[in-house]
Amino acid sequence: MGVRAQRDDLPTVVAAGLLAYASADIAHHVLGHGGACLALGGRILSLTSVHVDCTVRGTAVDVAGPFANLIVGLLAAGVALRVRVTMRLFLALAGGSNLFWFSLQLAFSAATRTDDFAWALSEFDVSELLRYGLIALALVLYNLAVRVVRYLFIPFGPRPRVARMVWGPWFAAGIFACLTALFDHHPWLAISHYAAPQSWVLSVGLLFVPKGLDGGDAIVIPRQTGWLLAALFVVAASILFLGPGFAV
Repeated sequence: MGVRAQRDDLPTVVAAGLLAYASADIAHHVLGHGGACLALGGRILSLTSVHVDCTVRGTAVDVAGPFANLIVGLLAAGVALRVRVTMRLFLALAGGSNLFWFSLQLAFSAATRTDDFAWALSEFDVSELLRYGLIALALVLYNLAVRVVRYLFIPFGPRPRVARMVWGPWFAAGIFACLTALFDHHPWLAISHYAAPQSWVLSVGLLFVPKGLDGGDAIVIPRQTGWLLAALFVVAASILFLGPGFAV
């Protein structure tokens, strides 16, 4: 339950943000790439927080990651409309993190012909005109995702408060991602090429969410031990398992 107070509890806000970013990372690598690998009869040679190596290769495994983000993002945003206080904050951030990942991943892949959509672009012999169209579509979807998350944050207005609620989780998520990648077999490559861009760049849309927000119901986020413990557990599990990676 929310209580009326002067300030939101920053550790609880950050905990919700860390769990939200973890939902995007798990959706992309574990549920998406990893799940598709196993569903197609493959074996996961290595699954980390930044990469999945599967014995089966192809479009289905590659695009499963971003499309898992799309599905989880839409579900989180939809459920967020029906809850309040800390759970709404978590779901709004999770919806944003997942939707941002999908749309900007599409834009990057289409622009560079690399990463998750590269195999599909090659397999379907996508023309230059269509490729530019996909880039434009992805940027439109990214802007739409920002608007959706902004709508979910309306009860948390005004703007200065929402700014505090997105900047803390955004920055902490990047630290969390880089700390996990530090345990990768190639840590500096994992951090510079994957963890930092995946956390800070893909989710930069969060920083535009506070624009234009006003009002709010003045119900703030109190200190909630359950959220803090959940975040600590997920961070520890991510570092122990997804950092160095594991096989299935």
